[in-house]
Amino acid sequence: MHTEIKKTHIDEFKDLLGARETESIKKLVKDLHASDVGRIFQGLDDKEAMEFFKLLTSVMASEVLLDVDERQRQKLLDSLQPERLIEVVDEMESDDAADIISELPAEEARHVLDGIDVKDSIDVQRLLVYPEDTAGGKMQTELVAVPGHATAEQGIEEIRKKSAGMENITNIFVVDTRGRLIGVLPIARLILSSPTVRISDIMDSDPIKVTTDVDQEEVARLFERYDLLSLPVVDDRDVLVGRITVDDVVDVIEEEIYEDFYHMAGINKEERITDPPARSLKMRAPWLIINLGTAFLAASVVKIFSGTIEQLVMLAVLMPIVAGMGGNAGTQTITVLVRSLALGELEMKDARRILLKEVTVGFLNGLIIGVGAAVIAYLLGAGPVVGLLIFLAMIANLVIAGFSGAFIPLLLKWLKVDPAISAGIFVTTCTDIGGFLCFLGLATIFIRMGFL
Repeated sequence: MHTEIKKTHIDEFKDLLGARETESIKKLVKDLHASDVGRIFQGLDDKEAMEFFKLLTSVMASEVLLDVDERQRQKLLDSLQPERLIEVVDEMESDDAADIISELPAEEARHVLDGIDVKDSIDVQRLLVYPEDTAGGKMQTELVAVPGHATAEQGIEEIRKKSAGMENITNIFVVDTRGRLIGVLPIARLILSSPTVRISDIMDSDPIKVTTDVDQEEVARLFERYDLLSLPVVDDRDVLVGRITVDDVVDVIEEEIYEDFYHMAGINKEERITDPPARSLKMRAPWLIINLGTAFLAASVVKIFSGTIEQLVMLAVLMPIVAGMGGNAGTQTITVLVRSLALGELEMKDARRILLKEVTVGFLNGLIIGVGAAVIAYLLGAGPVVGLLIFLAMIANLVIAGFSGAFIPLLLKWLKVDPAISAGIFVTTCTDIGGFLCFLGLATIFIRMGFL
């Protein structure tokens, strides 16, 4: 039975830990899902978490390690005795075991590899050679593979043999005598087929597959586009080497979403709200320092026009509006663009068309917002000429916002840098400087021409 974990449950576990009621804790944990136990860990401090972790079975501990964040996982790994660590890792599927072992010091990793099952150790070592963010790094070696000449009954028997050491068996993979992938067969079709029919007659002979070097984002797009439950992974000779399951892809999608979200806010993706102040400070301060530099860059533009502002104080009231609206428009553009890049909806060959479109949208938005700003400025006591000034400056800055909001992510993508990191700094800097420069520059020209 599923039990929703609330703060009262976490407080209950804290009290039981403090009273060292180990049997009561074990009894409560027995009825919980691993992800719910992971949520309990989020509410515990490091000392409590390590005490709690010691009470878990090896199976539960192996699942919980995959549910907690990276910082807490490292703390828990450090708290384990070598033999206990081997027991925990031995309960994991190959891809998860590889993820954990890759985080260990070299000597400790070797000790764990020597301690787990020999076949599992070989499988994990194969996975460790692939970068973490590729199909090879995300795949697991546990799978069901049968030859094309096998019958449906033999295929079902192979599933029975492998089921004890595998989860999420949704497809069986069909290979030739050299181990090369020649087809995929969904289990539902296998079960409904005649026991004597050959696998080659009922399989999908043109399966969707990826090679080990394909980026994890592309893998996630394939799962989303074709509604896949599992995906075969092959090497450069088309030999079947592993599979990726939908639960791993869900983790990838969540990771990519939060990574982009954090980058756009100028935050390290590893930070959590429960982190101690010193860790949060270390994560946030560098970006704020960079932001401080760009803010002074924008302020230096204002300083150039200090004489203009002295002649007409109303300019100081209105200029943040122009810069702020540009920043908002730039954020809109970059959010849509980064999403499209992440989903593969946009390629570099589309750059010119996208830039023209965003500049056009910026111009049209500038017309609409500029009229509204001019009317409001007039109601606040500004003259018609000042209204015209803010109208023109708003158009110019929203064009800048559209161009920079599209150009900077495309440029970063071309340079193979995550485009999400541009939102917090580069685009805002462009719109701040552009807004101040357009508004105060035009005001200076108007004053010199005697309009103000």
